[in-house]
Amino acid sequence: MDKKSARKTGLSRRSQLNDRKERSDVIQQKVIGQLIPNMTIGCYVSMKDEVSTEKILQYCFDHNIRVAVPKTHKTTLTFHEIRSFDDLSPGVFGVREPNNDNVIEPSRIDWMIVPLSSFDSENNRTGYGKGYYDSILKDCRRKTGIAFSVQEVDAIETDPWDVPLDEVITEQE
Repeated sequence: MDKKSARKTGLSRRSQLNDRKERSDVIQQKVIGQLIPNMTIGCYVSMKDEVSTEKILQYCFDHNIRVAVPKTHKTTLTFHEIRSFDDLSPGVFGVREPNNDNVIEPSRIDWMIVPLSSFDSENNRTGYGKGYYDSILKDCRRKTGIAFSVQEVDAIETDPWDVPLDEVITEQE
């Protein structure tokens, strides 16, 4: 499936979910179950109908887990450490972004948790088509997408610069 079709299919299926909160809660608990004190994670700040990351971030704040969230910078992302939701302000595309300069290089992040619009059984992903995450994934140690199971599509056609994820966590077993 070409990326444009995969993205459209995944986003359409995600937008039609009626039990998004319950599914998000299951996914977040799976992620939280793998967090270890003193690790550093990179995690997106959820918006609209994405899998929520609110509980993941709050758990990190409460349990001595460093968390870095993305900030759009030209054609890439920089990751900045935050210690509470107060460290976020509205940014590009209306996404809450860090309001500090505490940059953590992606190569120093133990576990990168990324959003996606669709994924396939080989852990290939589509984002939103701007390539921001593609620009940093090659430098990440562990790359995990979190998504609703309905976002899985047939094999996604990839380009040489695409970096597959190590795993995709959904609400299903």
